[in-house]
Amino acid sequence: MATAKKSKAVVESEGLSKDFVFMDKSLSILDIGLKTGKNIVLYGPGGHGKSELTMAYLAEKGISPYVITMGTGMTTDRMFGGLDIPTFERSGKIEYLVENSFMNYEYVVFEELFDAPDFILEQLKDILSSKVFRNGTQIFPIKTKFIICCTNRTREEFSKNASLKALMERFPLELNVLWDNYTEASYNKLLETKFGEGNVDPIIPFLLQEYHRGGITISPRVAVTAYTVYEECGPDSLNFIAEFAKKPALIADTLKKYQSTLKFRKLSSDLDIVVGKLKANNLISESEISDYKNDIEALAASIRDIKKLTVSDDLAAIHAALVKSSTELYTSLSKKLTVKSIME
Repeated sequence: MATAKKSKAVVESEGLSKDFVFMDKSLSILDIGLKTGKNIVLYGPGGHGKSELTMAYLAEKGISPYVITMGTGMTTDRMFGGLDIPTFERSGKIEYLVENSFMNYEYVVFEELFDAPDFILEQLKDILSSKVFRNGTQIFPIKTKFIICCTNRTREEFSKNASLKALMERFPLELNVLWDNYTEASYNKLLETKFGEGNVDPIIPFLLQEYHRGGITISPRVAVTAYTVYEECGPDSLNFIAEFAKKPALIADTLKKYQSTLKFRKLSSDLDIVVGKLKANNLISESEISDYKNDIEALAASIRDIKKLTVSDDLAAIHAALVKSSTELYTSLSKKLTVKSIME
């Protein structure tokens, strides 16, 4: 049967999903916003790729947006494209070069919109509401159809008065851009996306997970930086990365913990292999009986090694359960050999 050809939209979405891990919700809201023309707020902690994904998404659609960083230093002149100096010198009128502003573009990206001064945001609210810029005799119908705002602040933190709340009504779609979890597996997927499958030293995803458990969530952007630094300069260099420096002792502790975890995983894997061989052995031929005896001894040795292993608190319950289940298995599988001997 012939495989159906994928649509351009599906191919684009798959490409972005591969480049930006755990961003499916972000892609969905961007699709909804673009199709409906409803403005979007992407918010959340820095380093999760809000701006990067937005620009990549629009580029995939063949859109070159007008991008402006707002912030506390935003001025009326800058917001509206700059002061028309010749007009001011000739007539004393204050007019703006609106053709150079966001109002002359269909697609707009506001970086850190919520950090702009209130008086700027109140003017923006009036413009977006009326779809017209009015400044004395200067009137300019805006061309803007769709706006994406990328910010670290929530709408609750921002909406300090009725006017600002009204502005937020012009941004009906919003998404908190976060990962669902910050586990070793999640960080490993991120790093494999950047550095290639099978090329990631597993100690770093493990370390990143432990920082999250310790109350410090390392953003994807910092995680990639940390791995690059680690690859070039070794584990001691991680102490110079700001987020890691908040708990420097955690690096050394985690390295020890990782070695213990690695050994636990290895012993667990070895034990599974031995148990599999014992269960599959039919104890018919002399060779099978000999192999069974050797494997029973190997199982006993694995259990002893696991019992002696010191593990971290998060593995304690798993360790105890493994010791219990493997000991019970040893008893059961040993009986099999005993029964075989009696029957002969």
